[in-house]
Amino acid sequence: MKMKNFKKMFLGSIVFIYTLAPIRSPLLHAAFEDIGLGARSRGLADSVTALGDINGVVLNPAVTGGARKFETGVHFEAGSRTSLGPGDFNSYAFNMTVPRITYGKLGTLSLLGKYNLGEDFSEKTLGIGYGTWQALKTGMGVVDFGANLKVMQAAAVKSGDSGMGLGFDLGALWRADSRRNLGLSLLNVNSPSFKIDAAKDKAPFTVRFGAAETTDDYTLTMDVSRRAAAGGAAANFSLNSGFEYVWRTYRYGLFCSRTGLSLAGRASFLSFGVAYKHLASELAYSLMTPLTGAILPGHALSLTVRFGDRDIESEYERLITQEIKYRKDLVGALDESLKRENLLKDELNSLKGEIDALNDKLKAAQEQKAEIVEAKEKMEVIMERQRRARNELKALEEKRRQNKLNQLRFDFSRDWQAYLKLKGGGAPKDVLKGSLQRLISHYQSAGIDISQATGELQGLLQQQ
Repeated sequence: MKMKNFKKMFLGSIVFIYTLAPIRSPLLHAAFEDIGLGARSRGLADSVTALGDINGVVLNPAVTGGARKFETGVHFEAGSRTSLGPGDFNSYAFNMTVPRITYGKLGTLSLLGKYNLGEDFSEKTLGIGYGTWQALKTGMGVVDFGANLKVMQAAAVKSGDSGMGLGFDLGALWRADSRRNLGLSLLNVNSPSFKIDAAKDKAPFTVRFGAAETTDDYTLTMDVSRRAAAGGAAANFSLNSGFEYVWRTYRYGLFCSRTGLSLAGRASFLSFGVAYKHLASELAYSLMTPLTGAILPGHALSLTVRFGDRDIESEYERLITQEIKYRKDLVGALDESLKRENLLKDELNSLKGEIDALNDKLKAAQEQKAEIVEAKEKMEVIMERQRRARNELKALEEKRRQNKLNQLRFDFSRDWQAYLKLKGGGAPKDVLKGSLQRLISHYQSAGIDISQATGELQGLLQQQ
């Protein structure tokens, strides 16, 4: 009887302990996981560690260094997958980049605000970061670096209890050439921890390595990630890849199609996305479909605005139209001047013959005073006509010379605009210097003002 009572008490104690265990030390979902920001990142399955996109700042702080315009974006996501497993959350975020010069070096300051709301817990992130531009130049490419400082707050939805911490992200980006990049990032380096009610959680330390290839028509990306254990979830690896194709129109902007695949334990998903770019804005949408567990798709929507940016295709179309019209008018003016010039030459030849004939007549009529006076007066009239014709011929020749100078100025302006486009696209200084030297050598003896190009070249030489 005593043994039976002991067994009952032992079994009851075990049940009691397991019943109280979640109350005494419940496990949270891993906080502040490495989830891509915006519809483009999610549409490429978060494989943006090496992609030069400002929205990739949460996965690699070095990618913002190449931004040369003030950019901002707002993002919304109704998610069903995190980097460590299933999840049900809504995410609201905004970000911006501000290019600036620090100690004579170009770089980009980034700001981030993000709010994640789950069933039981919410997360708030406020971050500030900086990415360099061409910080380290080598024979194999350019290396840039970046860092983020994040103020993070996790809170329980029901009780309102919250915990705060500081997080640090580090990143590097190697630009081998204008098409190929390699990226490396260390996220949540200090693994900040949070204690909410009786639960403990921490942001997982994550290492990401990525590669990207970008052309005018397509973008191909791939990432490998390793996350430390956090929030009761075991450490895991993931392989992410994405593909983007650009569909161009000449009047209505650009359309993009995207697809991505993320493979990870309990967190695999397939993504699809579309985007529309016009002038300086982009509207993007992505759909994420889980490959494991319950098939509950997630959705992401983003709006990005680039201030000071222009529609390059429309600008070129306008410049080409102006150039055609200008050339047509210029050719017509040159033809008209040539015809007028030939007529004046014929008239000058005719006048010369008349002058010669009058000289002969004056010699033969020296004895007839009246005829001599009349001939002199007529010759003065003819000589005045000859002077006016010469003046008009000189004016036409000056006009032709000015037309040629205007043509050279127009050609220089077009070549200068092409150089500015090359510079705005982030071309290396050696390429910019070579382009300026060719431009100056072509126009330096043309007799037009090229101080813009010479001043720009002096600036590049001083920076070296």
